[in-house]
Amino acid sequence: MSESTPDPTASQVTASAPAASVPAEPTLTQPVPSAGNLPLGIVAGLVAALIGAVLWAVITVTTEYQIGFMAVGVGFLVGAAVGKFGGGQDVSYRIAGAVLALFGCVLGNFLTIVGFVAGRGDEGFFSTLGQIDLAAVPSIMASTASPMDFLFYGIAVYEGFKLSVKNQP
Repeated sequence: MSESTPDPTASQVTASAPAASVPAEPTLTQPVPSAGNLPLGIVAGLVAALIGAVLWAVITVTTEYQIGFMAVGVGFLVGAAVGKFGGGQDVSYRIAGAVLALFGCVLGNFLTIVGFVAGRGDEGFFSTLGQIDLAAVPSIMASTASPMDFLFYGIAVYEGFKLSVKNQP
């Protein structure tokens, strides 16, 4: 039996047609995310922070008990507002949500202090608020802060950061 060895110089591959599995042009399978509207997201987040801060103060003064989960609610509210109305995917939306969530929490604590002071005196809330020396606010806030406040502020900042971008479809 004699077997012939194939000739290495002979080519058996022909280039007659392009491969069928390679598409001619690339196709997009996912929609391109929209650019969003950061200023609108910031305005919506600011409104949400103000609403959250007022709710925080009203609930805390009414119940005479500070509920730490109010901070989580403020962070959720702000993040959802920035994400819904801003509609972007950039990290700037996340930063705006985190900063505004922190602002809402600090403002909520401040308005709570004003509410308790107003409740002890003969003056109303807005009258008491008008009498506060703005230069004294940082020291007032520092004197009433507790470690738990900072824990819940951190959670609120995380919620604001996480929720401030538009959800992908």
